[in-house]
Amino acid sequence: MRLRRTAALLLLTLLAATGCGSAVTPAAAPPPASTAASPATAAPSSGASDRPSDATSMICNPYFRQELAGALGTDITQPLAPTWEKRVYSCAYHYPDGSMTLSVKELPDAATALAQYDGLRGSAGPVTDLNGLGEAAYKRADGTTVVRKDSFVLTVDVAKLPETFGTPPRSRADVAVMTATTVMICWQEHSS
Repeated sequence: MRLRRTAALLLLTLLAATGCGSAVTPAAAPPPASTAASPATAAPSSGASDRPSDATSMICNPYFRQELAGALGTDITQPLAPTWEKRVYSCAYHYPDGSMTLSVKELPDAATALAQYDGLRGSAGPVTDLNGLGEAAYKRADGTTVVRKDSFVLTVDVAKLPETFGTPPRSRADVAVMTATTVMICWQEHSS
């Protein structure tokens, strides 16, 4: 079982690493943003709250949606409808039998991101640490994964997915980790 999970994550890594470099126009949503940037180069500043950073906007663009569809073996049933409110960019991925929501909270600096992450972790109930994902990561009992990277906090909320999801079927916790891993790979690729 562990070998199969490792092989699936390796395959996802290879797929994501070969595809994130493509330039893609992001999903139509106010406000517009491009996709070719990294968290390091697109770190939010305290005065730039009118639109999400390029790195943040990647989570809801059409190319990233295609990456997830390939990795999960299923595609969304409704168009993505990103929102940007109070420095949180998010969108719901609706599938035939459930949905997951990706969101990124942009913070002014890494110290503030650490405080935000620690606050979320402290209020999450029992969690499992995920080593090697971002600068820090954990998953909640429902499988939802939270990752801190630079001045960003990524949340992959899978609470509305069935216990097993995708083709081949995976636990929703594995779906969340695969999705977060894909985001981290894309961010890393664009920072190179």
